[in-house]
Amino acid sequence: MALNAKELTDLSKESMKARLNVDKILDFVDVINKNAEELEGDPVQASGAVKELADKIGPYIEEIKNQIETQLDKLQVDPEEAKDAAEKLLLYHGTIHQVISWADVQKNAHKQNSYWWRYWEDVLENVMQLETAKQASGKE
Repeated sequence: MALNAKELTDLSKESMKARLNVDKILDFVDVINKNAEELEGDPVQASGAVKELADKIGPYIEEIKNQIETQLDKLQVDPEEAKDAAEKLLLYHGTIHQVISWADVQKNAHKQNSYWWRYWEDVLENVMQLETAKQASGKE
């Protein structure tokens, strides 16, 4: 069974964490190299091997992340899910202007035409439709 948007997003977040951990390893190597003269033995050779391995791992993590995001971006946004999100935003988040502003910030945090960008675009469209229908029926 194919992974859903939440599962793919979780995997993408895990790949970002993995990349950050590789960066922490590289920071560790820098600290060791900076203090190598003060340490007994020769940590430079070992730290060089660690750096080499970390440098090799980084691009593979990026490749995995890109594959996950490509798969996520192929998914269609569920119209009912977007409508439900719009209804909840209108119910719980203050004025219509605050809702639109908040949802627009969420949308713009993502690459254009990515899954989450399209999701928030659909949510915004639903917010506008619901607000228009509410105004047309005289409820404010």
